[in-house]
Amino acid sequence: MKENDLALQEQELLTSVENDEWLLVPNLEEEIKRYQSYAKDQLGELEEIKIEIPAQDLQFLQALATQAETPLPNMIANLLHQFVVHKLEG
Repeated sequence: MKENDLALQEQELLTSVENDEWLLVPNLEEEIKRYQSYAKDQLGELEEIKIEIPAQDLQFLQALATQAETPLPNMIANLLHQFVVHKLEG
């Protein structure tokens, strides 16, 4: 994310807060625990693997990761997950 974009997002957030567009969450601690539980359930146990792929494919994936501003391993894991989910649903 560019520095100017961040400043714009920060200004939008500040304006939103100043306009009282935010609400208090009742039982905040309980809600935090609930969403942490959702996150843990979603992630499950992770397994590490080692793969070898053609250099051209790796360059393409690196470009996608750079464009999405995400680390390459996350990009590859997300793509594999999308493939698996699609196959399970299809």
